[in-house]
Amino acid sequence: MIGYGPEDSHFVCELTYNYGVSSYENDPVQQVVLASSKLEASVHYWRNLAGLTIYGENNNEATFGFHEDQAKLVLRDIGIPVNHAKAFGRIAFAVPGGSLLGTEEKMKEAGQKIITPYVSLDTPGKATVQVVILADPDGHEICFVGDEGFRELSQVDLNADTLLNEAMEKDKSDEWFAKKGGKASA
Repeated sequence: MIGYGPEDSHFVCELTYNYGVSSYENDPVQQVVLASSKLEASVHYWRNLAGLTIYGENNNEATFGFHEDQAKLVLRDIGIPVNHAKAFGRIAFAVPGGSLLGTEEKMKEAGQKIITPYVSLDTPGKATVQVVILADPDGHEICFVGDEGFRELSQVDLNADTLLNEAMEKDKSDEWFAKKGGKASA
């Protein structure tokens, strides 16, 4: 996991070998945009089932969030089915832990896809977090994580940069990428 500051107030990415990318310059991220095949269905899902607040809407786009001063989720209508091909990812929201079972039940009642039912995940030496992982009408994965455990788990690690740089040097990914004909970029 890579954060651009405390996870409570900054966007966080889970980095899984971004070969050729040696740095990022996007602190803090203001919004994430996801494609929607049918905006009306997406708005219903995210507002009425997932419980996000709608902050703006027009003919081809809707902006959501849990709080005005947090990063926003923008859904953009593309008018055709979303083709994920081989790409995947997951957007996560920290919510009160006591609301997770209710969110899961609401999705069940509405016949929505539940990828991972409510579960507690132990992190050795750190916090236990509860999660429910869902999929919206276009197959975008959503992880709702209990805020209480998440806050404990997401404390800034002052050794993170050193540990990350050491791990990247040991894995030789830059050498592997260069052999494949790639060139590192920022």
